[in-house]
Amino acid sequence: MKRNRNRSIGMGVGRSMQRDVDNHGKYAASWWKRSCQFVLRPKWIAAAALSCLLFVPNSSHAERTPDRDEPILLELSALGKQGDTIARAREQVLGILQQQNACSAWFEESDPDPAEVFRSLHFELEASGPSYVYGMRDADRGLLYKHPWAAKAFENAGRNSTIFLNANGPFFIRTSRIMQLDPGGVIARPTGSLVLAISPYTGNSPGAQIVILLHELGHITGRLPSDDDSWDGRSARNTAEVLRHCKVETNAAIHNTSRSNN
Repeated sequence: MKRNRNRSIGMGVGRSMQRDVDNHGKYAASWWKRSCQFVLRPKWIAAAALSCLLFVPNSSHAERTPDRDEPILLELSALGKQGDTIARAREQVLGILQQQNACSAWFEESDPDPAEVFRSLHFELEASGPSYVYGMRDADRGLLYKHPWAAKAFENAGRNSTIFLNANGPFFIRTSRIMQLDPGGVIARPTGSLVLAISPYTGNSPGAQIVILLHELGHITGRLPSDDDSWDGRSARNTAEVLRHCKVETNAAIHNTSRSNN
């Protein structure tokens, strides 16, 4: 789902650095720091000071060069297990977008560097998001089911924007309870449960999570038209468009994840 700039809301499918200095380096840096405290003749003071500056920063330079992913990963770590799930899916999507393939080429039609756009995105959980599947019988289309939305974002939001994830939706949940609606749209009764799905992928699976994030990136970059949490099927059509360009890469990422876990 996406949210556009005038704040109307639509809904779609949705570390720290290593300081590794060996003992020899530590000893050398310490020696040079002590040497700078000696009383030196004036003409050598500048040269000695320069040598201290040039020698020591080799180890400290890395400390001043943060990992570009570190701020986002720190935010996700604060979300606990759900943050870990987002981080894994985020890594898989970055792996797709950083390669030259049909999926990244499709996104590049709306932004020249979709991987960096995605890398900059923040994530928030909506703990009170809907959890039920709603069922309704349509005179022309038969029995219809509307799954809880998975994610949402502002349309054309660009870099450093936010993807909002439904904590009770198919990004995290595999099955949900069905609430049947009467012809007037009023809840009539619970009627069992249903496996949630994002096209061919079941809820709470790597495939569903990857496609959800790609769907929202499509809104953020303006690659997909707006959709919302309605019965009109626009969100499902947008997901189908994502898969038309990204299914091969999504399945490859799933396969690589399964192989690494074995």
